[in-house]
Amino acid sequence: MKLGKSVFMSFFVVLILSIGMYLYKPVSLEEISTVRGLTSYVRSFGTIMPLAAFAITVIQAIVPVIPFIILCSTNGILFGMGNGILLTWTATLTGATIMFFAARRFGWEIRDGQSEENSNFKYLKDLDGPKGFMAILALRLLPYFPAPLVNIASGIGKIGYVWFLLASAIGKLPFIVGYTFLGYSLLHRQNLALTAVLSILLILIPYLIAKKTKHRLAYRREEP
Repeated sequence: MKLGKSVFMSFFVVLILSIGMYLYKPVSLEEISTVRGLTSYVRSFGTIMPLAAFAITVIQAIVPVIPFIILCSTNGILFGMGNGILLTWTATLTGATIMFFAARRFGWEIRDGQSEENSNFKYLKDLDGPKGFMAILALRLLPYFPAPLVNIASGIGKIGYVWFLLASAIGKLPFIVGYTFLGYSLLHRQNLALTAVLSILLILIPYLIAKKTKHRLAYRREEP
C-alpha cells in the first residue's frame, strides 16, 4: 500500500516538525489553552505562521490536547473565515488520515483487546461501503465522541480509505464552520446575537441528524 506507507511516513515528519517548533518556540500547554494564548503563539512564528498553524492543527487531530473550538477560533482570527476554515479542515483531515493508516499498518494487535470494550468501536470496524460511511458520518457529527477513536477503529477495520475520508470531510465541516465563525465574529464584535444563533444551529442540527442516524444504524445492527 504505497499511499499508506507515504502517509504513515508523514507521521514522522509531523513529529519532527512539532519537536522543531517546540525547540524554536518553547511553550507550555497552559499558555496555548486559550484563544488569546494560542493566537499569540502562532503569530510569533512570523512568515511561517500558516505552516505553524497547519502543523498544530494536524497534531491536535492526532493528540487532541487543545479544545477544538479554541483551535478553530484561532485559525479564523489569524487567517479570516474562508482561509481559516480551509486550513483547519485540510489539516484535521490530514491528521485523521495519518492515524487511519498508522492504525491499519500497526494496529492489528488491538483488534481483540481493548477495542472489544467499546461497542461503537467493535461495530464500526466490521462495516464497509455505504454502511461504514454512514456510521463514521454519524459519529463525526457527535461532538462528544472522540475523533481519534473513530480514526483507529476505521484504520483497523474493513472500511476503505475513500469512504472514511468522505465521511470525515463531511462530518467535520459543520463544527469547523461553526467554531470558526464564532471566533472570528467575537473578535470583530459583529452581529454577536446572529453569530450565537448560527453557531448553535451549525452544531445542533448535525448533532440531531447524527443521533437519528446512529439510532437507525443501531436498529439495523439488532436485526437478525
